[in-house]
Amino acid sequence: MRLVERLLRFVSYSLRIRRIEYRVAEIPILLIPVFLTITDVNVFRLWTFWEGVIIFFLMFAFGDLVNCLADRDLDAVYKPKLTEAVYGLGLNNVRWQAGLSAVAALALAVDLSIRTQRWLLLPGTLLGLVTAYVYSVPPIRLKGRGLWQLAFYWLGLFVSPMSFSAFVVADNPPWETYAVALAYGWVQTGVLLVNTAEDYPEDKHENIQTAIVAMGLQMGIFVASLIALSGTCVLLSVICGVFASRHVPSMAWLGIVPLGVATIGTNASILSLATRIRRKELPDAITTVKRSARFVPAWITSVALATLVAALVAHFARRT
Repeated sequence: MRLVERLLRFVSYSLRIRRIEYRVAEIPILLIPVFLTITDVNVFRLWTFWEGVIIFFLMFAFGDLVNCLADRDLDAVYKPKLTEAVYGLGLNNVRWQAGLSAVAALALAVDLSIRTQRWLLLPGTLLGLVTAYVYSVPPIRLKGRGLWQLAFYWLGLFVSPMSFSAFVVADNPPWETYAVALAYGWVQTGVLLVNTAEDYPEDKHENIQTAIVAMGLQMGIFVASLIALSGTCVLLSVICGVFASRHVPSMAWLGIVPLGVATIGTNASILSLATRIRRKELPDAITTVKRSARFVPAWITSVALATLVAALVAHFARRT
């Protein structure tokens, strides 16, 4: 019985530090560019596609493992379950899990590159792993490099993974795949800034120069609202352009409605937060931000799923 309990605890802790709660929002990151790129759903029957999927999630898992390991003491107060999992598994165990994830991703990337003759997939995988590592680990630690954190969010978490998944299914993905990836990533970068702001007092105390610490809490949330709003305008424009270029039937344009609702709701919430904390004293502003940050997963997921719906409609309703 003890062996079973230890095994269950190992599995539970291992899943916890892989932040599986984020998988719901990561699936659209994988599938949006796929449906904007492919012309035949038979691609889902190919082993090469599923090999790419495994690599995709191994890279995200590696980043989560390294982040939990690097921030194990910082998380002790406000994210104690992550710290408990890291120390429950043991530091070397977590290192081994991260290392094996990286090796498995690279090995599969070699095989996938050979099978598809798409040689950018291997350096792309290596770059993704290195970027995930330097985000959390000194001496570079991008999360503590001020506005460089924004570049990581935009390019590292969204644009690059979306480009990778497009290359898994095509030699030359269409322009709209890149355009949607850039705009979508910019919207979600604004949302993630609010999530970063939740940790403002802890990061400030530990002298971690996140983007929010560099800009200040009030200014950081204001910038987050500008990023999300500008990204939304571009994303909706690009999606409309995709629908028009593919001659999507009139009724199918309703597929954009969920995206409009999700982005309007998200932007309204972030703008409201920026307005409410603008003239508040810092302690009150911190409390307000922490209260609002609880909705970040809902904002991210709603925009992600709504964009996926639009990509699905653009694929299945296209006439050209």
